[in-house]
Amino acid sequence: MNLLSVARGATTPVDQGWVQDWHDLDDPDEALRTLLVSAWRAVGGLQGTDVVFLTAMLRKAFLQKDRFLQDFPRDEVETLLAIGSLWEDDIDEAMFRAQSVMARGTGARYRSTLATVMKFCSWRTRDFMPFYELSRGKAPRGNAMSLLMAIINLSIEAAAEAEQLRFKLAERLAKDALSLCNGSLGAEAYASLLPTCVLAQLQYEAGAVDEADTLLRGRLNAIEESGAIESALIAYILSAKIAAARGNQNIALLLLHRGEQIGVQRRWHRLALACKAEEVALHIHDDRIDRAELALAQLNNFNYGVDAKSRPKNIDAWPVQVANLRVQLANGPGISTARSLDNLRSAALHRNHPALVVKLTILLSSALYALGHVTRAHEELLAALYQGANAGLFRSFLDDMPLIETPLKQLWRSPETKTPGHLGLYIGRLLTTPLVHTSASKKFRTNHRLVESLSSRETIILRLMSLGLSNKSIARELQITPETVKSHAKHIFIKLASKNRAEAVSRATELGLI
Repeated sequence: MNLLSVARGATTPVDQGWVQDWHDLDDPDEALRTLLVSAWRAVGGLQGTDVVFLTAMLRKAFLQKDRFLQDFPRDEVETLLAIGSLWEDDIDEAMFRAQSVMARGTGARYRSTLATVMKFCSWRTRDFMPFYELSRGKAPRGNAMSLLMAIINLSIEAAAEAEQLRFKLAERLAKDALSLCNGSLGAEAYASLLPTCVLAQLQYEAGAVDEADTLLRGRLNAIEESGAIESALIAYILSAKIAAARGNQNIALLLLHRGEQIGVQRRWHRLALACKAEEVALHIHDDRIDRAELALAQLNNFNYGVDAKSRPKNIDAWPVQVANLRVQLANGPGISTARSLDNLRSAALHRNHPALVVKLTILLSSALYALGHVTRAHEELLAALYQGANAGLFRSFLDDMPLIETPLKQLWRSPETKTPGHLGLYIGRLLTTPLVHTSASKKFRTNHRLVESLSSRETIILRLMSLGLSNKSIARELQITPETVKSHAKHIFIKLASKNRAEAVSRATELGLI
């Protein structure tokens, strides 16, 4: 019996009901050994979908461990269950399993893997004392699993430092992870996805939109295949922000809808909620309050429909809260709006999330200004600007420029505002940077007819091609047939004088079409 084939054939992989009873197998001990080998192979390749399938079967075996003739490998099974729980975004379960094995003191063989699991959980729960105590230790040995754990540790640390606004350290850690990955697993290995996403996030935040886009281009399919929520969270939200920064709102919405769909399919509620919350912000920035309110209603309905155990809580729930407060801001904030933003910011401070603190301070200053509390609004905005300038934040302010442009101009021009020279330059750069990013290319200007010759549908398909989506995926997103996508692609190739997707995307990028 091919257990992996059985697992892959399941219609609902996260539902335990389809897993057969281990008592019905002819040789459960042999089947378990085969399953363990398959599970470790999936973990070693960071093939998250297979890990979830296989650990679902291991979970059933663990519940029926008294039915096995040989000594049940409890430490090994629980280590794999902890890893599987991470891919299912069940942090509490992952930490429980890892701590259980560590407490018994019999799983020395899995100690480095369990330490990585616990480090990941500490980051997610924002418990930074154990996070930093679980150091990387010695340089990785030559075996594949040690190298993989070292890459994952570096990637986790890079993501955590980025949230802490220590961008230079985050960049160094992400590059170290990629260097180690390239030297041992290859540049296209799934282990490269999270550090690449972190680097793209840093580039975007610094205002390097094109560089961020280059890093993410063609990575979304791999992220879907690997089934890693942290990479998906960064990649889909960031790709949508990049599209919106270029004025491609339709592409941004398509990306967010795709991320939301994956979140629902995988039961990654954080991803689904974050994408829908970003859609609310996008509609508000486009001054489409009606659409923002519709998206918000969908967001709240989905959140209320999630079972209490799986529903994001504490600071993880911030996208839902911020989306509600953004709509209040758009409709004219009340004092309760400012109070809620202040309370949420206090929670972010308590949970050690500086990047979120800056975002909330920007929104709070906007609410205070709208309420007529100009002096305090200026004070809050100035505090956010100081923190942003020191950390290297840029797009966080630019993306919310419609909310803060007037008080920002007042701060810049006011002789009473005593700001250091570098802060004045920083504010000046924010105010003089166009909200819509375009590539300054002569070819774009000299080939304007080409822009007109591409239909809006062709432009959307071209952009989705550049993100690495297959014809089938594009067809699903646009609700058309794959044959229609092929027909559009043929017209695109003719208009761009290209032979294939790669040439079309390269040519379109050169011309500033995408």
